[in-house]
Amino acid sequence: MMASTNNVRLAAANMLLDRGVRYTISDAPLFWRLLRLNKIEISPLKAGAIIEISRIIDEDKLDKIETIDEAKRKLDRIALLIAVAVLNNRIKIKYLSVYLSKVLLWKVPLNILLTIFYHIIQVNHLTDFTNITRYFAIQARMMMNPKDMGQQEAGS
Repeated sequence: MMASTNNVRLAAANMLLDRGVRYTISDAPLFWRLLRLNKIEISPLKAGAIIEISRIIDEDKLDKIETIDEAKRKLDRIALLIAVAVLNNRIKIKYLSVYLSKVLLWKVPLNILLTIFYHIIQVNHLTDFTNITRYFAIQARMMMNPKDMGQQEAGS
């Protein structure tokens, strides 16, 4: 039973890293639903976003949250973590993450925020920077094997 649970969690982590995840806010206002603004989409995470998410988790000990009361006390940092995952771009994170976290706090229900948060926490534990290591392995391989070296011999 435990092995299948770990496989499901690992599959969810791979899905977030490779394809992304979309969460639907079920009790969004009618206007939001008409404009299709009732969805929060986390696109495949880039290496910098994974590092920023891990930094936020480590600074605030967010992986140690066990009760709903602890989660409510750290809700502003949880919203910031979700905002970083949604923005997933260095410049957007720098300038818009605080604003988006406040919007998330005021507009998204608590149960949706906590669902997204726990999903990201599981991904943070399971992936162990797979994206980053894969990226650096590809870069090292490309540096060692340049794809176009041109002509090796003088032409006729």
